[in-house]
Amino acid sequence: MTFSTADERDTDRVLRSFANIRDLGGLPLVSGGTTSPGVLIRSDAPYADDDDPVGVPWPPSTVVDLRDPSERGALRLTWPAEVRLVNRQVSSGARIDRLADTALSDIYTAMLQTGGDRLTAALNAFDAAGSTLVHCAAGKDRTGVIVAIAALLAGVDEAAVVADYRRTEENIAGVLARLKQRDRVPKGISLDAPILRTPREAIDLVIDALTGHRGGPWGWFEAHGGDVEYFEGWVARFAPRAG
Repeated sequence: MTFSTADERDTDRVLRSFANIRDLGGLPLVSGGTTSPGVLIRSDAPYADDDDPVGVPWPPSTVVDLRDPSERGALRLTWPAEVRLVNRQVSSGARIDRLADTALSDIYTAMLQTGGDRLTAALNAFDAAGSTLVHCAAGKDRTGVIVAIAALLAGVDEAAVVADYRRTEENIAGVLARLKQRDRVPKGISLDAPILRTPREAIDLVIDALTGHRGGPWGWFEAHGGDVEYFEGWVARFAPRAG
């Protein structure tokens, strides 16, 4: 295939900027109203040569990096001094480079059954006063689970939780291109790989685990070591009408 100059510019833009970033303000709440902008941002992994994103508070006040240390490696990004960086590995089993052909339902089940305390540790690190950026490698699985839990705790409508999770499908080609450029995925991986999909049944596992727990999402959160008082304060900023 021959690329035009415009194609080359578009490709360069994708490789030099986040492919899967969004501010989670504007999500509908069950109690009415919507989540506040500038509080929670989700994304794929940032790299040192990236351009700053447009349309989100930047730099964020706190960055919660969900990857394991071996993933960061030489691609570790040095954030400005005013940014608080928190490394909270939640599941090495969600790594794209290791489980390209594994069903997401298996990965998410393992994450919930054996890593609940890791998930709540990441949530406990959210910024109480500023903006929080949550990311892993693709911003899809580990990030998707953390964001879904935070949204459920905040009283976001379940349909909106699913819709936000599935939005990554629109961005996955750019995510894969960025990962390939940096040798973060197995050679020959295609967009059809199970690890790159966002099936409804995968995120439903998370929703069902929290809503089906005794005491609902907050009961699940507390049972797995979540700091309820602290996170209630965060929710008051993210979803002021959550009730």
